Amino acid sequence: MRRLLFLCSGVLFAYIYRSNLQLGSSSTIIQMDHPYNQILLFGDSITQFSFDPELLGFGASLANAYQRKVDVVNRGFSGYNTKWCLPILQQLLPPVEKQKRTPAKVLLATIFLGANDSALPFALQHVPLDQFKANLNAMISMIKSPESPTYNPELRLVLITPPPLNEVQWKKRCDDQGGPLNRTWEYSRDYAQAVRDVAKERGIVVADLWTKLMDFGTDHLHEYLLDGLHLNANGNKVTYELLIQTIEQHFSDIHPDNLDMELPRFRDLPRENFDDLVQFRLLKQ
Repeated sequence: MRRLLFLCSGVLFAYIYRSNLQLGSSSTIIQMDHPYNQILLFGDSITQFSFDPELLGFGASLANAYQRKVDVVNRGFSGYNTKWCLPILQQLLPPVEKQKRTPAKVLLATIFLGANDSALPFALQHVPLDQFKANLNAMISMIKSPESPTYNPELRLVLITPPPLNEVQWKKRCDDQGGPLNRTWEYSRDYAQAVRDVAKERGIVVADLWTKLMDFGTDHLHEYLLDGLHLNANGNKVTYELLIQTIEQHFSDIHPDNLDMELPRFRDLPRENFDDLVQFRLLKQ
């Protein structure tokens, strides 16, 4: 009997699923209205790995700081450069019409690219400096240009400079993989400066991680970098603190200390008649 019920349940689920597809529904069977605003972390492997608990990832630390206040969304793509990321960002940003219909907003976005673009010219990931700057400008225009289908003047934007490259560590990695050195400190410097230049030209806030790590001295870079390029736990801690300071300085209204926690604390809830108290603010709009 139990087996029969299981089979019937499976057939019913499959029928509903097929019917949903045939009707051309834009929603899935299980859909959650999003009751939280968002922070978007967009970038390459340094962003992708920023949720790694073993590395005390800066994204995970940011999500912890904003827990029950804002959702921190990790959209990092290991190995990607600005050329490959351009069409991805276009898909991630909500179109203008959707912004009007959806209570939840993207409060802040970070663009953290350049570590791969700055690979040497023979490398697959290399993007010439002028094209790198043009790609960053195109990403900014997706958000800040009134002509853009994803124009979002309320979205706060932060550009993060790529970290300095520690050639000693990175050469060891290249040697271990049987390849030539494909990145240099000088190239990372130039691409970090390009991020600063674009940010200044466009009036965008910049979190200057390159300078922050260089302030510790070239001889100490290994203390903050896992392999000469990616952040270790110390590097992630510095990056998190830099981002929180940047938010406090430029966007203090969305600093986690200035945002209310969603829903009452459990000790403030009555035993009965609590339904109205546990309604998400955004879903009541």
